[in-house]
Amino acid sequence: MIKRLIFRIIMLGVIATGIMAYIASLNGINIRQLIPEFKWPQLPELTLPSVPDIKLLDNSENETRPATISKVYKWRGDDGGWHFSENLPEGVEPEQVIFINSDTNVIQGLPKPDPDKVMSEHAPTNDLPATPEPAQSGDLSPYHKKTIDKLLDDARGVQDIMDQHSRDLEKASQGL
Repeated sequence: MIKRLIFRIIMLGVIATGIMAYIASLNGINIRQLIPEFKWPQLPELTLPSVPDIKLLDNSENETRPATISKVYKWRGDDGGWHFSENLPEGVEPEQVIFINSDTNVIQGLPKPDPDKVMSEHAPTNDLPATPEPAQSGDLSPYHKKTIDKLLDDARGVQDIMDQHSRDLEKASQGL
């Protein structure tokens, strides 16, 4: 009931406004001058950054990307801390010049444990049978099956080393 009443009041207001605008136009009054003019805001033109084309190497292609060598300067700043940069500031003597090869792995890998060598009397019982390592090719994708298998073998080797370390610590703590 209240909704109908509110609707009727609004409709009467709209009709009355229309009638008044019509009567005003008959008398030569321009009612549009009473309504403020709306202007759309000017938005700045946006340009998208250009993205260089990326060429992925296929395993079928025998292309190798060239190694890039970067030169990095190391110097001690006025605050006593070490600073590294490809551009040396004026008036600063570098302590060291470092050449970085982009094809170099920065994380040293762990050697694969020798199954013939027994580490201690508490050697792990879940050793996998020794299999000869496949020949490594430098252009394997990280999603290649051989690469994933090698990664899992390396993880098992690290886990064996950590298990042995835990056993050695437990053995040492029992002797105290």
